[in-house]
Order: sequence, then C-alpha cells, then structure tokens
Amino acid sequence: MSRNPYLPSLFAIIALFACETAAAQESTTRGFTVGIHASGAALTVEDGERNDAGGGGIRVGYGFNRIITAFAQFDGARFDVNPSDGLGGEWTMGHADFGARFHFANSLRSWVPYLQAAISARAVEVKDPVVNGNEAADVSFNGGSFSVGGGLMAYFTETLALDVQLMWSGGEFTEIDFGTVTVTELDIDATSSRLSIGVAWWP
Repeated sequence: MSRNPYLPSLFAIIALFACETAAAQESTTRGFTVGIHASGAALTVEDGERNDAGGGGIRVGYGFNRIITAFAQFDGARFDVNPSDGLGGEWTMGHADFGARFHFANSLRSWVPYLQAAISARAVEVKDPVVNGNEAADVSFNGGSFSVGGGLMAYFTETLALDVQLMWSGGEFTEIDFGTVTVTELDIDATSSRLSIGVAWWP
C-alpha cells in the first residue's frame, strides 16, 4: 500500500489553521459566568411621577453554547427621598430576575451585543417611614413582573468583559405588608427600569 505524500502537508496546514484560530479568539460566552455591576434605577407606579434610585447587583449564569445563557440576576437600589415632600424613611427597591440571554456572538470579535428576557420578582420596602412628621410602621410592596432588555459586552481579555445593560420591567404590585398586616389580591401597575455598568468574568 503506497503512502500519500500530501498527507503530512495537509495535517500541518490543519494544525496551523487551528492554532491561528485559537490565538485569534477574542471573546467567549460559554460556561459559567459571574458579574457585578453598579446601576441607576427608576420606578413609576400607575400614572404617577418617575422616582429615581441608585444601587447595584450581581449576576450568575451558564452559557450552554455560544448563543444562549441562562442567568439569575439580583439588583438592589435606594431612592433619594426628599423629606420636604412629607415623606421620610429608607426607601429601597429589589429585583430578582431568572431568564435567558441571547448573544449575537462571534468569538473573533472583542464585542458582543445581546438581548435578554426574564421572569422577575420585584419589591419596594420602606423602613422607618415618616409621613407628614408622623412615624409609621414599615411597609413593603411586592409583586411579579416580566423583564426585557439588552446590552453590549466589550472584552478586555477572552474571559473578562465590560458589561453595559438596560432592563425594563412591567408588572403589578399584588401584595402590601404593613408590619403584621398583609393585604393581597391588589392590582397596582408599576414599571421599572435599570441601567447597569459592570464586569463579567468566565473563570
């Protein structure tokens, strides 16, 4: 049986191409990822005015392939409440998101845009409230929402990226807790948004 003289050259070309491809890879979206971010948030209840807040959060996820990543994200923010409005206390808002991120990924690029959607739990809590100078019991507003958004990741290295994200959540507050009293089956429309800037890492 004669040996094909072109096989060694063919294998060398394939090996060289594989090495060049690996060396040129600029980004990844596969496997376990963790992120941390600072954010600005806003909340509008019914047809009321928008209330702004600032805070941050964390995100963990797992990329099943280059396109789809399942994630859980937890955000907290504190409102800037002006006591001259007759309201006081520590006003905070929290989101817990469970969803999927869809990357427009190309491993040869150092930037990756994406879209995402999530089912979310949302709560607003007021500790030590003061209404027109009178102290009141702590209160919290709770409910579910559906969140959509998108963003862009710009990679410093293949496994470390700047992550800029915008999320919008629409839903209802269905429960209010006044200390030991809980009122349920409410229907209070609320929308919230979050603009976050942070880093994502694939360890």
